[in-house]
Amino acid sequence: MTLNEILEWLETQVDCPQFYQGKVGSAEKSITIYNSTGPPPRIAIGGLENTSYTSKSVSLLIHWGKSPSAAEIKAQEVYDTMFGKTAVIGGKRVIMFNMRTTEPIGVGTDSEGNYEYVIEVTILHER
Repeated sequence: MTLNEILEWLETQVDCPQFYQGKVGSAEKSITIYNSTGPPPRIAIGGLENTSYTSKSVSLLIHWGKSPSAAEIKAQEVYDTMFGKTAVIGGKRVIMFNMRTTEPIGVGTDSEGNYEYVIEVTILHER
């Protein structure tokens, strides 16, 4: 599963004027996806051929304008899109979105005064 596949899926789930991969762009309202550090890989007893799932950890940056309230609402909407849900991303069945925090984390504003939130998630998916 790649960042691009996750981003393409997210574009079908969340209304957002601009999505980015790996860097924040110039749009006042955007969502950016990054690779993130996740758990070590697990291999089932019996080897890789007996391992049915793997994981992909990502970080989502919700960059959402000058209103702290609107930014928090949008970040929670993105969080809720994944929390407790399953999906198919890049042809792989998502077993679970393992949210790494109990809610989106506010990280303040950027240099332009746009409010930002971060969502950390590990996606458990079929191999």
